[in-house]
Amino acid sequence: MRLGTLRVGPRHPTRIMGIINTSSESFYKKSIMQSPMQLRDAVIRMEQDGAHVIDVGAMSTAPYLNAAVSEGTEMRRMMRALRIICDATNLPISVDTCRANVARAALESGADMINDISGLKYDPAMSRVVADFEPPLILCAFDAGYCTGNPVTTVQVLLQESIAISRASGADCDIVLDPAVGFFRRDGRGKFFTRSAMDWRCRDQHVIRNIGSIGMGFPTLVSVSNKSIVGWLFGMPDPATRMYGSVVLEAICVLNGADIIRTHNVAQTRQAIQMARNACTA
Repeated sequence: MRLGTLRVGPRHPTRIMGIINTSSESFYKKSIMQSPMQLRDAVIRMEQDGAHVIDVGAMSTAPYLNAAVSEGTEMRRMMRALRIICDATNLPISVDTCRANVARAALESGADMINDISGLKYDPAMSRVVADFEPPLILCAFDAGYCTGNPVTTVQVLLQESIAISRASGADCDIVLDPAVGFFRRDGRGKFFTRSAMDWRCRDQHVIRNIGSIGMGFPTLVSVSNKSIVGWLFGMPDPATRMYGSVVLEAICVLNGADIIRTHNVAQTRQAIQMARNACTA
């Protein structure tokens, strides 16, 4: 399986995806990069620290935030950031968006792949973009309705629906699956979460323990960096205090079967993953 020129999957090293946010609404303020110098320096630092992919987002999708912005605002932020990022690195670039027009413009401007946290379900026009470009896809488990039942089975069903949308477009895309840690909630303020009867903390822990069975033959990506599950486990309401817990949980995700870790903390995550791998093979 490939993400651009990058091979991913069980037979390849764990890949690290560095997060760049251009949205001032983002839950993790240290990840917000808006000036050209901030963006350039952050990307260069991530590459030096060991990132294999850069993921850029222009609208926060945290379930507990009412942070949606207009398509025009997301487009302006994304295009401005992409120009700078493409000049700063040759790493594959992922665009974190659910909107077809933003995805199309980004792919035309040098982005390599789409990271859609709705799993192609939010914007029906995304199928046309997939058909036209056949980009690698990162598909996140998502349902606009309400989910009950076993969390692993639920995630598999939702991801199968997203895979089917991709295949129905006629495109032959490489696909990576994301079990959506942090995005299954009983309630929330944002648009991009799945309502679930199960307590989100129990659900996320169950999914993390069973990452190896979620991929269904596809590589898996997990994003737990500075998220609420870390804050809850360690009693840390401020995302800025969650780095150590994050990198430990990321290492656990790798040992449980994750192929890609999406993170704010590239250098620390790389060290934690390498240590976990070495300890288990010593």
